[in-house]
Amino acid sequence: MRMEVLPARLPVEDEQAILRLYALYCHYFNHGEARKWVELFAPDGSFTRLNPSATAPGQIANPAGSTTGHAALMEMALGRREMFRGLVRHQQTDIVLNPGPGPDRAEGISYILLTDWRDGPGKIRAVGDCFATFIRASGDWRFQSIELSTLPLG
Repeated sequence: MRMEVLPARLPVEDEQAILRLYALYCHYFNHGEARKWVELFAPDGSFTRLNPSATAPGQIANPAGSTTGHAALMEMALGRREMFRGLVRHQQTDIVLNPGPGPDRAEGISYILLTDWRDGPGKIRAVGDCFATFIRASGDWRFQSIELSTLPLG
């Protein structure tokens, strides 16, 4: 685990705003709302997949790698929208939030579950750990970075 769970807590309003950010992340991505999804990130925000996701025969896996900045994140989101066709569901569970280094920073850990419905009945395609950092700018919380590590399936 990358983040130590500390007894310090974020103010309730900040925690609620960040939990909403996690929920919107899943909803926007699942429904192909690429622009709204990208706007959840700071302008220099990043998404890093530490290892490739598992794949089923005939289906493309998400590769390992990092994507930084709104333009690159948009390209990634549009590519995934085309690939998934709105037939996957991301879920973030067991979210734990901690204050970061300063009042406008926070950190989060969660589990991620991805189910894939492209071939009919849903199949688990990814289970893993997610580490996120957040920044507050102009009064709003945004993802600064997300690092995802998935477990091997199958």
